[in-house]
Amino acid sequence: MKIAFITDIHEDIISLKNAFRIIDKLSVNEVVCLGDISGFSAPNYKYLRTRNAHECLRLIRENCKYVIIGNHDIHAAQIIPKNCNFFNFPENWYQLDYHDRYSLAGDKLWMHEEYDLNPLYKLEDIEYLKSLPEYIICNMGGVNILLTHYIYPNILGLKREFYTYADEFRKHFVFMKEKGCVLSFTGHSHVNGFFISTGKSLKYYKYTSKVLNQNSFCFGLPPITCNNKRSGFSIFDTEEYKIKAVRF
Repeated sequence: MKIAFITDIHEDIISLKNAFRIIDKLSVNEVVCLGDISGFSAPNYKYLRTRNAHECLRLIRENCKYVIIGNHDIHAAQIIPKNCNFFNFPENWYQLDYHDRYSLAGDKLWMHEEYDLNPLYKLEDIEYLKSLPEYIICNMGGVNILLTHYIYPNILGLKREFYTYADEFRKHFVFMKEKGCVLSFTGHSHVNGFFISTGKSLKYYKYTSKVLNQNSFCFGLPPITCNNKRSGFSIFDTEEYKIKAVRF
């Protein structure tokens, strides 16, 4: 079974269409989206005139079997997250002004309105985002897979930090084991290619492919957004146990 993984679109409709155009030619069985459909950062992204969160969401709904929510989507839909054990969101979180929320969150959380433009979603788009799960456990091609936006305990990417050392992934592998999963796929970190963690090691690879032994792995995948010229997606073959990052 071949599974295509897309993540971190950030309203880049041109790159998303390019990705689906290529995916359509690769004879994949399923497409999975790992979140952050929303989140156009005004200082960092250069496609202001072409950004289109609504159209991105429409294409994802039409083409993806599994979709999970990312931190920018949570902000856009004003969702109180369930899987966050490092900050207690008050029920009126989105009714508070920016300064009050910042004083409560300190440097713990990304405060997206500092940079993100309004994604201009329709009401039905917001309702769809609110219906999305925060993580998914699925069996694809006979393999139990955990789908998260980022690494446990920060599976939603809400916390203002990134993990860059192997030992920072140990809790994630405990979480995988608790959920009965041998593979995990994540986005959020905008990898230039992909990374592979075993819980004891962490290695980065450019846009290439790698055949793996039958073991437990966590993969970090490239973003769709064209920021930093890293646009790409990944294909995982459950029969060959091979991961491939495709750049476009």
